[in-house]
Amino acid sequence: MGELRRLIGWTVVASLCVAAFTAILAILSGDFDDTDGRVIATSVVFGISTAIAGTGAALRYRDRASLRTLGLATIGLTAASFVLFVVALWPDADGEDAWRWFGCVGFATLAASHASLVLGALRATDGSTLRTMAQASIVLAVVDAMIAILVVGEFIEDVDEGPAKAVAVLVVLLVLTSALQPIVRRLQRAPRDVRREPSESMAGEVLAAADRIEALNADPGNRSSEIRRECERLRKLARTHGA
Repeated sequence: MGELRRLIGWTVVASLCVAAFTAILAILSGDFDDTDGRVIATSVVFGISTAIAGTGAALRYRDRASLRTLGLATIGLTAASFVLFVVALWPDADGEDAWRWFGCVGFATLAASHASLVLGALRATDGSTLRTMAQASIVLAVVDAMIAILVVGEFIEDVDEGPAKAVAVLVVLLVLTSALQPIVRRLQRAPRDVRREPSESMAGEVLAAADRIEALNADPGNRSSEIRRECERLRKLARTHGA
């Protein structure tokens, strides 16, 4: 997982550097034309697409087949949306239709990436409230994306004030349920560490250590030293509990 994050990070860095270098050359030459703008936009969007695809790639080592399928779908949608963006941006294309297709696939990509992020962040120690919140945010993202696709694809032409307000409310709820998840996760863990019984505390620590070992084992790099530290931590927990 660490190697994947580094690869994605360096790809984003390279894309931004290409965009910046192109902009600098255009400024210094005093001739900023449409081609320069397209190169900059393509480089920036490629970097963004790489980061979005990374949310799906992070699920490729998960045990659940549904998560791996979601990860592959996110990667595929991201690649398709980037290709459509390039087709729409560069000349000799039917611009209006190309942009419409890019918008539809782009919103589907955002919904899939959001689901990958939310499900990838879930842990065995997360409570029912947090899981319900995660499910709600995924449903809201899918509904919002479907509405956006219908509008961008011109399946819906006229939107009255009432439906528009309802959509705005759904977007606000999506932002709320997404932003609250990491906060609630921290708040739920802190009091439990202080108040729960010793056996419950140990069980939570064992589950957390198991999650860390699973993540380390999934990493293609050599993480044997970190895995040994986690195993030693489990032995200490067992000795302390046995005492």
